[in-house]
Amino acid sequence: MSGVDRVGIAFLGCGYASDFYGATLPNYPHLLVKGAFDPRRERAETFVDEYGGRVYEDFAAVLADPGVSVVVNLTPVTDHYRTTKAALLAGKHVYSEKPLASDLDEARELVELAEERGLLLSSAPSTVFSQSAQTLLKAVEDGLVGRPLLVHAALDMGALAFMSYDHWRSKRGVPWPYEDEVRNGCVMEHAGYQLSWLVAMFGPVKRMTGHTATLLSQEWAGLDRGEVAPDVSLGFLEFASGAVCRISIGWVAPRDQSLVVIGDRGTLSVADVWQASCPVVLRRRVPTSGKDHEYLGEPVELPFVVPPTPHHYDDTHDLTVGAGVSDLALALLEGREPFLSAAYSLHVLDVSLRLASGRGVSEEVPIRHGGDVKLSRGLLEPAGAPRGLVPVAREGGR
Repeated sequence: MSGVDRVGIAFLGCGYASDFYGATLPNYPHLLVKGAFDPRRERAETFVDEYGGRVYEDFAAVLADPGVSVVVNLTPVTDHYRTTKAALLAGKHVYSEKPLASDLDEARELVELAEERGLLLSSAPSTVFSQSAQTLLKAVEDGLVGRPLLVHAALDMGALAFMSYDHWRSKRGVPWPYEDEVRNGCVMEHAGYQLSWLVAMFGPVKRMTGHTATLLSQEWAGLDRGEVAPDVSLGFLEFASGAVCRISIGWVAPRDQSLVVIGDRGTLSVADVWQASCPVVLRRRVPTSGKDHEYLGEPVELPFVVPPTPHHYDDTHDLTVGAGVSDLALALLEGREPFLSAAYSLHVLDVSLRLASGRGVSEEVPIRHGGDVKLSRGLLEPAGAPRGLVPVAREGGR
C-alpha cells in the first residue's frame, strides 16, 4: 500500500495485553506503527524492538506527533478515561482496551466529546471479527435455526486464585497484572467477550437482571478482601429482538467459555469464544416419536465464512485482538463508523456495569443507538422487516 493508504497508530501502554495486539499487526498492512509509550520505559523499548516504531519520551510526545492518527489505549482501566480524553482533545482517534471507562458518565462524556470533534472512538473486545463469530452471526442471520429464542453464554475462566497466576508472563516477559484484574472483577474484564457477539446478533439489551458474589476473596496474594471485586456474576438478559439469554461470568467455576443459540428449528454452538477458529456447530430439529427427549439431529460443523488470519497470538488463545484497530483505521480511510462504534461500545459497557453491580432486580436499560444499526434492531424496524446481514469483517486491507 502507498503511504496515503496507511494509518499511523501509536500504543499507549505496553503491558501484558500489548503482545496480543503486536502479534496480529502483520495481518493489517494499512496499519503503520509509529511507536509506543509506557511509564516503564523498558516495556516500550521491548515493544518497539518486537513490533516496530520508536519509543516516545512521554504521553505528550505521542499526542504531538502529527504522524499518529490513532492512539491505541492499553493503559490500566483506571486510566482509560483520563488518557482517552486527552487523546481526543489532541485530535486523535482512539481505540481503547475494554472497558471504555470504569464509569458510565465518564464513558458517555468521551462518546460526546468524540462526536463533537468529529473523531472515531472504539473499544475492545474485537472477537466479533473472528472466524467463529462471523460464521455464527451469519448462520443466525440466515435463519439456520429459525427464530432465536434462548442463548446460554458462559465466560467462566476456572478458579484463577488456585492457579499459578503470579508466574504468568506474556511473550515479552511482562507479568499478568492480576492485582488490577482482581480489583476490576470478572465482569469488567470479561463480559464484553460475550456481550459484543450477543448485541451484534440480537440488538441491544432492553431489560435485565444480574446477581454477583465474591467467593474467593481470601485466596489472592497481597490483596485484602475488601479490594477484591465480585468473582461470580449471573445474569438474565432480554434483547430488543425478543431473544433472552442466561449468562455466567466468573473465575470460580471450572472453565467454560461456550455460547449456544437455541432457535425454534435447532441450535448453533461455539465451544470456546476465546478461540478465533473454534468450530461453529449446527444441530437441526428433527421429528421425534415416543418418549424420546432428544429432538436434535447429528452435529454439523459449518464452514467458516471468512479466512483465517496468518498472524495471531499463539499462547493461550488466538483472539483477533488487532482486528478492532484495523477496522477503526479502515473506517477512517473510508469515511464511515467502525463496526465497534462508540454507541455500540457504550451500550456494552452499560450492560457490563449493570451485571457487575448485581442489584438482583429487573431493570430497564436505556438504549441510545446513535445511528448504529446494531442497536436499532427490534426498535426502529417495522414488524417482519428483514434485518439485513451483519457485515462480514475484512481481516486484511481495504
